[in-house]
Amino acid sequence: MNTADLLLIRRGVTKLIFRPEAPLMGFGMSLFFLIVYNAGIGGVGFLDAFGPNGYFAFIFPIALVSLAMGSSAGASQTLNADMQSGYFRRMYLSPASRKVLIAAPMLADILSTLIFSALIIMIGALFALPFRFGVLSILGVLLLSMLWAITLCGFSTGVMIRTGRHQSAAIITNTVFPLIFLSTTYMPRELITSEWLLTASWGNPVTYVLEGMRFLLAGTSSGYFFTIAVAVLGITSLISVTFAIRSAHNIKF
Repeated sequence: MNTADLLLIRRGVTKLIFRPEAPLMGFGMSLFFLIVYNAGIGGVGFLDAFGPNGYFAFIFPIALVSLAMGSSAGASQTLNADMQSGYFRRMYLSPASRKVLIAAPMLADILSTLIFSALIIMIGALFALPFRFGVLSILGVLLLSMLWAITLCGFSTGVMIRTGRHQSAAIITNTVFPLIFLSTTYMPRELITSEWLLTASWGNPVTYVLEGMRFLLAGTSSGYFFTIAVAVLGITSLISVTFAIRSAHNIKF
């Protein structure tokens, strides 16, 4: 990695520090969902299906899932601003690696998601959020958050680069958002009576992310959900990063 590549990475992190609008928006939205859902539905937390830790531990994973959704457009917004200013074209024609030119803002975006995910976990701990395996639970939850963020960030960035319009990055968020409602977001599988919704949830990757986190936190789910979540998100992360990097050859200035 040459000096130009290192400068691009440093620039991506620096811009994130001074312009944290996207991750802050995602952070605020996540806390909002967590507070509202727990306040509005938390009264059912006494049911056995939620375990001894109640509804807060059950609903908590959605805060991390929505965080990545809210901040995943940060890299595409940074790249779009660079394209509009002409900076991207100059760097594109420079000796800097085109892969790093795309990857640098993505790395900054993923780093911000990890930082704010850790902050949300700290807030959860203040309200007695359980960690079934201690530090290993925290690391596992952060791993799923990171892989989820990479998946969304890669696809959002790739779409924006290929179209040259930052609005197109919202296609990924708009596509993923309905999956939240087709999952076990609000109620455990035992309390869902609709057969079609249960069937849809089995083919929904969001289900495995949520249930994988619940296994690590309150232990209300099976460990195979975590295994499947890591496997599925590992594959989608690789595909999304490849899609974003290869989009460098299809840039619309």
